[in-house]
Amino acid sequence: MQATEVLVVPGEFGPIRLVEYTDPISVWCWGCEPALRRIEYRYAGAVEVSYVMGGLFEDFEPMREYWSRMSGGKWKEGVLTFLTAVAGQHRMPMNAEGMMASMDDFRSTWPGCVAVKAAELAGRDAGRRYLRRLREAGLVEGRPIQRRDVQLAVAAQARIDVDRFSDALDRGSAERAFRGDLEECHRRGVQGFPTFELNRGHASLRLEGYQSWESFAEALRTLDSDLVPKDLRWEKPAILELLRTYGHCATREVAAVFGVTDDDAEILLEDLEAEGAVARRDSGLPGFWGLGKS
Repeated sequence: MQATEVLVVPGEFGPIRLVEYTDPISVWCWGCEPALRRIEYRYAGAVEVSYVMGGLFEDFEPMREYWSRMSGGKWKEGVLTFLTAVAGQHRMPMNAEGMMASMDDFRSTWPGCVAVKAAELAGRDAGRRYLRRLREAGLVEGRPIQRRDVQLAVAAQARIDVDRFSDALDRGSAERAFRGDLEECHRRGVQGFPTFELNRGHASLRLEGYQSWESFAEALRTLDSDLVPKDLRWEKPAILELLRTYGHCATREVAAVFGVTDDDAEILLEDLEAEGAVARRDSGLPGFWGLGKS
């Protein structure tokens, strides 16, 4: 865990505020979703999670040229190797081949960031739902989330008012909101994504890069030694309640929320699948689980 020095001031109260500086197409940000779901679910009320769009690539062309030089002109092969390696490390479902299929007209990550801000204008929860669904569309389903038609389709899937969403894109309010996020990143010296800032009163802590849920737990304890996650029993009702809350979760997310291994999570989910209590979400979302029919 990489962290700046933290100054803890006694007597400060209130929830811990966790800010993720992120980009919807960032594969490392996607890898942190299990840890963030654990925090949202098990520290509800004690930790407030919010997001700032950082804009990973304003112009992807220099990166495309870099990969081309590194791979003897075969830049797609190089990027595919990188994406596959990242997926193997964070172990969240990710469709590297599908992502590469929409790379030819990929120019910038900024349109995706602006789309998130358009959804966020309807409220923080709406923005969070949209960001998650946009990540799934781009990283798991391989859809070109830089395109307006895909962004509108994702808005409908995330239960966002599509007319209001579209208006925010057309009138520039989403663009202005994104520019505000870029200014915040510049002001705070954030250059890599993900970057996380945790604050409580005058105490602060920064984590840079991919983080496991254990790293976050250590950071939270540094800011509040008395903070403990909500107790959850590793049993059927609690798992079903988690899936009911989020609609669907990856195996690794279930494991992170309950603090068990991926293998243990997979075994119990398969047992629940045999009962009809849960079902695999293989259509467009391989590796995810939702509630079954029983």
